[in-house]
Amino acid sequence: MSGDRPSGVEAQFRSVWSDGLSRYGNRAGRFVFGDGVGVTVWLAVVLVLALSWRVGFFITDTYPIANAVANLGDGRLAMTPTDFQYSLTLGTQPGLHEYGGRFYARNYGQVVAALPFLWLLEGASAVAPPRLVLAGGWALGVVGLGRRLAAHFDRQWLRLVAVVVASAWFAVAVVFATALDRSQLPLVALQLSTLAAAGLVAVSCYRLVGTFHDRRVAVAAGVALALATPVGFWATIPKRHVLVTALVFGSVFAFARSRQLDGRASYVAHGLAYGALGLVAWTHAFEGFFLTAALFAVDFLTEPRKSRRRLAVVGGIFALSVLPMAVTNVLINGNPLRPPRLLPGVGPESVELAPTGGPESSGGDTGSGTAGGDVGADPTGDGVDADSTGGDGTQRTLLDELLGLLSPLFVLVTLAETVLTQLAFIGTYAVSAVSDGVAAAGEHERLWEIFVRRGHSASLSGVNDYEPIDLSVVESTPIVGTLLALPAVAVVRLRRHGVAAARLGPRRQTDLLVASYAVVLTLVYLPRLPLFSQLTVRYLLPVIALASYCPFRLPAVREAITGAPRTTAGVYAGTVLAGSALVAVVLGVLDPALGEAIQFHALLGLCIAAVAAVLVVGRTLVPARVSPRSVAVGMALAGGATTVYLSLASVEYFAYGPFAFDAVELIARLVPIL
Repeated sequence: MSGDRPSGVEAQFRSVWSDGLSRYGNRAGRFVFGDGVGVTVWLAVVLVLALSWRVGFFITDTYPIANAVANLGDGRLAMTPTDFQYSLTLGTQPGLHEYGGRFYARNYGQVVAALPFLWLLEGASAVAPPRLVLAGGWALGVVGLGRRLAAHFDRQWLRLVAVVVASAWFAVAVVFATALDRSQLPLVALQLSTLAAAGLVAVSCYRLVGTFHDRRVAVAAGVALALATPVGFWATIPKRHVLVTALVFGSVFAFARSRQLDGRASYVAHGLAYGALGLVAWTHAFEGFFLTAALFAVDFLTEPRKSRRRLAVVGGIFALSVLPMAVTNVLINGNPLRPPRLLPGVGPESVELAPTGGPESSGGDTGSGTAGGDVGADPTGDGVDADSTGGDGTQRTLLDELLGLLSPLFVLVTLAETVLTQLAFIGTYAVSAVSDGVAAAGEHERLWEIFVRRGHSASLSGVNDYEPIDLSVVESTPIVGTLLALPAVAVVRLRRHGVAAARLGPRRQTDLLVASYAVVLTLVYLPRLPLFSQLTVRYLLPVIALASYCPFRLPAVREAITGAPRTTAGVYAGTVLAGSALVAVVLGVLDPALGEAIQFHALLGLCIAAVAAVLVVGRTLVPARVSPRSVAVGMALAGGATTVYLSLASVEYFAYGPFAFDAVELIARLVPIL
């Protein structure tokens, strides 16, 4: 009996440990996904978008980021040319910066987010080839999705279908497997991180809409934001924009919850709204700065509960969120407020949202240790021992001791000077950026090209081999056209409830925050647009995502989704399947150039956007004449048009590398358009 006792204690310990891990895992899952439906939405979006995944460099800006992931994974923050795993000629890599003879990337928040995926891939690739690891991961995801759908809809045959699809998928991967070198794993990890972030965009939108409206509307909004907007286009192209969009939506959701909750939960949610923007600053300092300013302004206008405890919690969470950025900046150049974007660039001239140069302050370049480092030096420089110099030596010793006591003060003064100089510089730049944006907002031709019809731009006619491959906001996202109904809805709302921001409920306060984020990001980027290689106005991707959320706040759209869910889903699925085949056949017959094919999608998107807008406006103004089913058809067509473009863009238009999955490569060979 005594011999059995230790095993019983050990089993009990394991049970307690397992229960504790399970409990914390469930809490983490609820924090990120909200509920089981959120997990299902994330999984479905990631699996679908992964089908368009190509392993390669679509834009040269990715080279420094991928090199940073590879080097940071090996424990190196600074890089030298010999450390470039993905090398271009030095001086041709946009986004590469130099300090102290060493090279650094930018977007270190994005770099760090990719590290867990890199470690996971490296561990799994020690057991199986990387290509089979990816195929196996996708197959397991399909099985998991099938189990969730079978449980939710009580259809056990969905689980069987998922197992069959996953088995066939993995079998094809084994039979037709091609090599994927392990040196590509940092790039693959970077792409996986943005793919996961795209799923979080969908989840955050689902949770945000579900906070105010029916679950059906919430699911439709989440799926649409990932598959019917350019978020899906950039999901596997590892630029910062998808990650920033995910954090922006996380901030909006936390803000909305802070307005609904009370007590400690409200304080924490309020702080997380700022904390998400602190992480945005780790990826892009100036986007984080402008977004935080917008949140603070809305917060000041709409939050009447400004207790000391609330301010302490919010301030503490925000301080923790900006700490990674500050530590990274200190490790690179010694200045917590000087991001890599302000360091000298070694690539082509940047058009990023950042000032050129920096404040002329020695503290920003040499750090605060210089003043303290000279305090203990011999002022005479003759190497004579102070104790052997009599009275003068005693005087110098006292002076040295006094300076030694004051050296921490000198360090603090130098640091304060550096911080204040940097803050003044950032403030001056912020005022200038907003002023330039307001001036650019008065240029009608610029606004037309950015938001409505891009086509052939006279100022950018020589880029991209003279191919007009860029789309405007409405061309790439037709569902945004339904926002033409906003003025009518706003007028009715204002007439009924007035304009006092302090009396707005949580829904309207959240709407105000969404509008503020969209306006401030649009203003600061307007002077830089239109720009080459934007494709879907990628600098405004967070704005486009926020604008795509807004139609699901319109009563006409919500009525269509709740009143005709099968029509919405059926028309969308039909548009994606039949539309993709029809467009492929038509363009295959016409044999267009790349720019001509993309402009075909642009015109198609504008037409469908106009139809959807008319239906939503009609339902808003004269509901007796426009049925919810008609609005459902218009919204489904608008979303489907974008999904068709996303699928063909990956399969046919932009072949910048091999597909991550060999099965998709086999299918893509059957679509000869260009």
